[in-house]
Amino acid sequence: MTGRGGRPLVLVIEDDLRYVRQLRADLELCDCRVAVAGTGGGGLRLAAEHEPDVALLDLGLPDGDALAVLGGLREIGEAPVIAMTAWEDDEGIAQALDRGADDYLPKPFDADQLLARLRGVLWRAPGAEVGAWPPFESNGLFVDFAAAEVRKAGRPVALSAAEFRLLRFLARNRDRVFRPAQLVEEVWGPEYAGDRHLARVYVRRVREQIERDPGAPRHIVTKPGVGYMLRTRE
Repeated sequence: MTGRGGRPLVLVIEDDLRYVRQLRADLELCDCRVAVAGTGGGGLRLAAEHEPDVALLDLGLPDGDALAVLGGLREIGEAPVIAMTAWEDDEGIAQALDRGADDYLPKPFDADQLLARLRGVLWRAPGAEVGAWPPFESNGLFVDFAAAEVRKAGRPVALSAAEFRLLRFLARNRDRVFRPAQLVEEVWGPEYAGDRHLARVYVRRVREQIERDPGAPRHIVTKPGVGYMLRTRE
């Protein structure tokens, strides 16, 4: 792994020493530099001083609202932020993504999950072939693959990078059904295989942005017992 300055600097904002030890060991093993803060305030100070390449932010900080810390990190710089939270904390995940987190890391996690998330936010980029795809348009939904822009009924839609990757894949493969595990592997890579929770969370987030009624979606629909697809035909 390499960051802007060679070895990437990862800022860990976490008060649980068990996870701090695990994170430090795993990150140093893959040649990352590590800065650790046990509080949100300390994390913001380190972010301002050292300009990390990525921040790992625990959503259960002891000194206040972790979402406010996330907002502070966004004001300080452009480093991607990975929220760390309990596996089934859907509400916390949704709030973090809505406030600008680039991804999430469910607890408990292992080294492979951690490194997959880091690779995802630091080095994942649209392929060089993106410009060859003409824009997608259906039922008021417009996706410009090259410009990474989305509009709904003519109005801009602000998607995170991960949300746009999901929508881009489904739009390119419109009217095809993908199982959750297959969708995760295609969009995030084989290291994410088996994380069906990831597909569920991001499909919900994209629906909230592009659907008139997310509870009765017209664009990204669910085929019960099978999976998800972006529908252009009734």
